[in-house]
Amino acid sequence: MALLAVVFLGLLMGLAARLGFLAMGRGIARVTVGAVFGLGFSLGRALPEWWGILVAIVGIVVGLACVSSWERRLGLAPVSSKGPSAWGGNEPMLTPEGEPIRVFNHGEIAMGGPTYCDYLFPDGVLLQGIGSSAVFSSDGRYFAAPVPSRQAWGLVVLDRQQRQLYRCADSELWELDAFDLDLLSGRHSPLVDNSARKTRLDELLQTASVTHLVPVADLWLEADWHPELTFERRSADGQQCLQGNISLPSTFRDLPQPLDPLHSPRYTISINGQPSDLLMAADAPLIWSTDQRALVCLAQEQSGDAEGDQYWLWQLDIGWRVLPSPWVRSVAEPSFYWHQLLSLDADHVRIGAYLDYPRPGSGRYGYRLDSIHGDTETQAGHDAQGRVQVAEFKLTRMAIALPLDSRGARGDAFIETQPMLDGACAQLSWLGDNREGLGGYRCQIGDWHLPGSWLLDHRVSDCGRYLALLPFENSTTVTTHGVIADTKDRRLLEGPAMWVERILDFRDGRLSLAVVAGRLDQDLEGSALQRFNVQAPQNGSANATSFFHPDERSRLFYDTVELQVVDSQLQRMPPWRLVDRPQAANAEGDFIQPAPDHRDAAWLFGSETEYADSWVRAQTPRLGGHLLTASGCALVDLAPSMIWSTDSRYLALTCMATDVTEQCGNYRGWQLLLLDIQEHTLRVHPQWLGKRPLFESFDDEQLHVRCFERDWEAPDDDDPGSVQSFPRALLLQLPTEQLVCQDGLWLRPSQMHLAHAWRTLALPAIGYFPRESL
Repeated sequence: MALLAVVFLGLLMGLAARLGFLAMGRGIARVTVGAVFGLGFSLGRALPEWWGILVAIVGIVVGLACVSSWERRLGLAPVSSKGPSAWGGNEPMLTPEGEPIRVFNHGEIAMGGPTYCDYLFPDGVLLQGIGSSAVFSSDGRYFAAPVPSRQAWGLVVLDRQQRQLYRCADSELWELDAFDLDLLSGRHSPLVDNSARKTRLDELLQTASVTHLVPVADLWLEADWHPELTFERRSADGQQCLQGNISLPSTFRDLPQPLDPLHSPRYTISINGQPSDLLMAADAPLIWSTDQRALVCLAQEQSGDAEGDQYWLWQLDIGWRVLPSPWVRSVAEPSFYWHQLLSLDADHVRIGAYLDYPRPGSGRYGYRLDSIHGDTETQAGHDAQGRVQVAEFKLTRMAIALPLDSRGARGDAFIETQPMLDGACAQLSWLGDNREGLGGYRCQIGDWHLPGSWLLDHRVSDCGRYLALLPFENSTTVTTHGVIADTKDRRLLEGPAMWVERILDFRDGRLSLAVVAGRLDQDLEGSALQRFNVQAPQNGSANATSFFHPDERSRLFYDTVELQVVDSQLQRMPPWRLVDRPQAANAEGDFIQPAPDHRDAAWLFGSETEYADSWVRAQTPRLGGHLLTASGCALVDLAPSMIWSTDSRYLALTCMATDVTEQCGNYRGWQLLLLDIQEHTLRVHPQWLGKRPLFESFDDEQLHVRCFERDWEAPDDDDPGSVQSFPRALLLQLPTEQLVCQDGLWLRPSQMHLAHAWRTLALPAIGYFPRESL
């Protein structure tokens, strides 16, 4: 009976679908599902033991599959009315005529946001950067898709017959569902309400901007894809002329990126009407010789086995020949690149090049040297309140002088530095490599031949008088000290012994060097108290060579050391500055702030931005500083803002915390702390300070601190701030936390585990901090 019921209900489903009663058919389908379960239970009861359970399960599964298949065949299965998602994955791959559409160059407008892509239609129409939720009109004439944006979305409609593209601004359609003959329907943002939107096609086309697609080879594109067909480069005397004629492939559609030949078109070149077998870009480097009878340009052969762009020499009455690579690289040497042609004479062509900027990973220190290949910003000092003074950093420019008869061997070419005093350039000529692959170079400035050999790394000072060099060592990848060549007095100034990896900067008479100070084990995390746990060996040590080799167990620590030219000598500058006033919340670097009676001093070091990266970030507040007073109080996690009381007993401090919205209503918050130097106690104010606190005074009566509206300082900030006053008597009534003495240092109980690191810390070389005072 159960089987007959299922069969009978199935026949009723078919009859209802045949007569057009689809809703009734779907209702009968739901009843049929119940009948299938009844059939399964009947089969299970008819068979003994576990056989019945197995047959019941199989019967139900098979029956449900049959009902589902019968529903789809009769057209009773529910069909979603939603079109393709704006997040991609269901872009149309076929035209209504069944021809394939190429969909490529997928991207998203934000991380995890709606996607966009390019569509290449079978007739060559190429649409770029439009949304994934695309539909064809019911008659196949139109193709519509949204244009995702971070602000206002757009909409494009392609008339496939007329090859016209309509662009509609400020569309509310994010996802398209259907495109009838005169009505386009879809939905607004699924992230908001996913509400339905409809617009008439005729109204849409009337308000849209229309573009007539133009043919380019086998593509149909918008009109702004037409490069120049020819170009000319004449010699200065007008006697010679290089002409380029555009060279395009016969087909674009089959290329991985169909528009590449139009983005960077290549031209066949001829000189004085004589064709060549070369291709070059219209903006490729090109230089005529001083006598206008030769030129060098960057081009490539038209043959299929071409090696890419190379420098080619053309000479009147001789013709073309390829030049070798301007420089034979060594992987151990600094990274540098060349491109622009500077000059051409009878013997040499000079090609502009630059050395990379080896910036430490965290700005002034780090466990790697980043290779920067562009002009950037750098620190050029501090104002009185510790704010960074930002200056432009330009890469070290130089020229490669390549002999025209070079065979491409290492050492054929030489380096010319930037012009120095009187326009003279230093020349670096290769002598040989050490076993680590570093090259040694002879240096000559005019008729001054510098003794010894030098590394390739160099930098001309901003005044042009000095040239910073690194002496060549036979056995290591680093050098033992920095040297400055004084071109005015013609003498060499040698710096103190240190393991120098690279030259960083040279301005205002101060040479900055990247120095290897030690190694830190991979399982340890560096901090201001311990940047490394293995100190670099002394110069001349037996294990010096192996210390700088790669090691999986530890990593090198790089520090910035500055050498100042003082009275024709190189003096190592301290890594801290001595200040005479409270510092700003965004004060950068280490500093020592003496007490008013000069019997004590506060040394703050290790503070950095919350991002802890190599960017200057002059306007961003600092946090995570470590404080050591000459009297032995040691604290961590402080901001740079601090002030001594006039009697030198108390030190008002600040602590900046992040992600404290629930506690103070802002992401960043500052707390006020009061350190008693005599009693060795610490008080923490229960209320949060304003933003970017800057202390103004601290006398026997009041503590004054100025706070601002924003927690970062804009360059054009006109906010004068507001002053908060804290009576000293009320501050002294706050609960105290007694510091604990450990080996002469006073620490918070929660920071006692740092006592050993504090004791091994190298103290600043200033009279306030003799080791025996702690």
